Amino acid sequence: MQINEVIRKYRKEKKLTQEEMATRLGVTAPAVNKWESGASMPDITLLAPIARLLGISLDELLSYNADLSDIEVSNILNEIYAMFNTESIDTVYQRMVDIVREYPNAEKLILSLASLLLCKSVVAVENRSKYDEWIENCYEKLVTSENETIRLGAADALYAFYISKEKYEEAEDCLRFYSEKDPEKKRKLALIYSRTGRYDEAYKLMEEALFTDYQIMSVLLHEIFSVSIDTKNFNKAQKIMEKESALAELFEMGEYHKNAGRLELAIALKENDKALEYMESLIADTDTMTGYMKSDLYEHMEFKESDPILFETTRTTMLKQFAEHERYKDVRKLAGWKEFKKKYY
Repeated sequence: MQINEVIRKYRKEKKLTQEEMATRLGVTAPAVNKWESGASMPDITLLAPIARLLGISLDELLSYNADLSDIEVSNILNEIYAMFNTESIDTVYQRMVDIVREYPNAEKLILSLASLLLCKSVVAVENRSKYDEWIENCYEKLVTSENETIRLGAADALYAFYISKEKYEEAEDCLRFYSEKDPEKKRKLALIYSRTGRYDEAYKLMEEALFTDYQIMSVLLHEIFSVSIDTKNFNKAQKIMEKESALAELFEMGEYHKNAGRLELAIALKENDKALEYMESLIADTDTMTGYMKSDLYEHMEFKESDPILFETTRTTMLKQFAEHERYKDVRKLAGWKEFKKKYY
């Protein structure tokens, strides 16, 4: 959009007539009409009053471009890539500065340009600080974007930029742009702690992130497993169950978590003898439900002491289901069921 289009667009948004705008600015209505038609330009002394009247910045008034299409962004980036093959980095840098001045609101483009220059400037010794300042300014403006994707992309880039400069306080400040629920926040903070010698704190955060990742993956695998059972896709259910069990072993969750899915699959496949074996295994291994608390993987984490009542309640609940639930009725017909009942009931 050119300045004439900007004036016309925002005047209409403000619901001002050309005459009303002229009166507010102390000019004639034909002058405003000429501005909007592109026949003439406002006097430089009127630019600030016009921007204030329209409720926009001077940047928006003089070089407004709210959005570029993906194709336009791609074309500009291709131009820059080509320039890097034929021109000096300083020449390309000046072109980038001109582009950002021309498109100050094209956030996706600015983020890409800043990141590209950062990559290319790694090998440029001369004038590195000049490039760094421009790159940093681009990222700092973008972390306040209303677009969440742009904001988080800029925060990621700015964090990495500060880490590479060993500016750890500034890198930590970037983490305020992340949600408290974002597991990446802990990982990034842990890296700062490890780089600054706060090793116990780094261990704790990384172990917490590891523990959280296990829970997320385990839940997802079990949900896929459940869908496979519901759709009678037993080959897939078998593969997923094996991965779920292997995951529990890898993350040292304890024997109970390794075998929980095996019982469900055996019941679904009507492999009743196996089901009875897994039922007994789960009862016997109930105390390992919190086996991760003894693992070196999580030695810096703080867990509440396991309540023995939890294990007893779990066993009691499982035994009640085994004895009464419809899904286990065929297992209860086995000869081995009597021995099982004698042992646990």
